[in-house]
Amino acid sequence: MLAVNGTSQPGLTLQALDPAAEPLFLALFCEPQVMRHIGPALSITQARARFNTLLQHLQQPASLPVTTATTTSWPAAYFQVQLAGVGAIGLAMLLPGANVSEAELGRMLLPAWQQQGLGTQLSRLLIAQAGSLGGIETLSKRIQQQNLAALHSAAKLGFKVSAELADGFLRLSRPLKLNPAEESRK
Repeated sequence: MLAVNGTSQPGLTLQALDPAAEPLFLALFCEPQVMRHIGPALSITQARARFNTLLQHLQQPASLPVTTATTTSWPAAYFQVQLAGVGAIGLAMLLPGANVSEAELGRMLLPAWQQQGLGTQLSRLLIAQAGSLGGIETLSKRIQQQNLAALHSAAKLGFKVSAELADGFLRLSRPLKLNPAEESRK
């Protein structure tokens, strides 16, 4: 478990996704306010099927990292986001990126916990987690063009638009380690 506690914000922790996270998963993926910048909200049946598929995938044996003669890769990681004194408030993920030295960050928060700076703090947790993987040099995010709050949060953390995607999303990226001038702006 990884924890970061800020002085002006409550502490967040990441806990590996497990079967007990199903109610949280359903609440997020069936909530139009959460899904508005991702895709259509799912029905309970669709969300439950997606959750079960994800759990099956995560339960397959994998080592971290996986090394072959030419590449090193690592399996996707999914987390429950826990807020100290409250409990689970969202999901976060680290996904293998476009190349073996890239990690894509993703996050979702329940509506009651949005617009409070927790998404930015959560991204900091994911950046730290990506740094612990070894071999990661670049971080990326996919953010829907209309999601101004997420774009602002990403910019505060040094992410810059690297591509405009055909599906209405932007790909943003940044080096895992920012230079000192960029780091001081965070």
